[in-house]
Amino acid sequence: MRAAVEVIAEDGFEGASTRDMATRAGVSVAALYHHFPSKLGLLREFLDEAYDVTLARIDRRLLDVEGPVARLESVVGTLVWTHLHDEFAQRASVVAMREYTRLAPPERAAIEVRRKALLNLVEGILREGIAARVFTTDEPREAARAIVNLTTSLVTVYTEIGRPLDEVTLLYQRFAVSLAGASGSRRRA
Repeated sequence: MRAAVEVIAEDGFEGASTRDMATRAGVSVAALYHHFPSKLGLLREFLDEAYDVTLARIDRRLLDVEGPVARLESVVGTLVWTHLHDEFAQRASVVAMREYTRLAPPERAAIEVRRKALLNLVEGILREGIAARVFTTDEPREAARAIVNLTTSLVTVYTEIGRPLDEVTLLYQRFAVSLAGASGSRRRA
C-alpha cells in the first residue's frame, strides 16, 4: 500500500499504473490484485486505514489530557504531526486530500463516517470548552470544521511556511484556540 500511495502521489490517480505500484512494492501485478480488487479498492483501503490510524492516535494522546484547551491543542498537534512528520506522511496526505473524491458514493460514504467522527470529536471538545466558559464560539460545528480543514490542508502550504514542524504545530494550535474563541486561556509564544 505504501508503494501504491507513493506512485499515486507522484503520478496522480489516473496516471498511476498498477504495474508501477507492483514494481515499486516488489510484487507481481497478480499479487497486487490478490490483495486489492482494483486501484480504486486500494485507494479506499488506504483511506480507511489512514483515518483509523489517525483517530486511534488522537484517542491515545487524549487519554491523559485534561481541559478543553489542552485537548484541542493535543488534537491539532496530532493532526499536524500526522500530516507532516515525514515525506511519506506528506505524500499520503496529498493523496488523501486530492483523490478522496474518486471513490464511488458507497465507498465515499464509508470514509465520510470517519471524517465525521473527527469533526464530531473536535466539536465535542469545543462544546466542552463552551460549557466550561473557556471557549466563546457560538458556532462550534463550523469552528470545528475550520480547525479540521486548517490542519488537514496544511500539507499543501507547509514548505512555503519555511519553519520547523514544532513551530508550525504551535502556530496552528494557537490558530485553533483562537477559532474556538478562547477566553483567558494559556497562550504559547
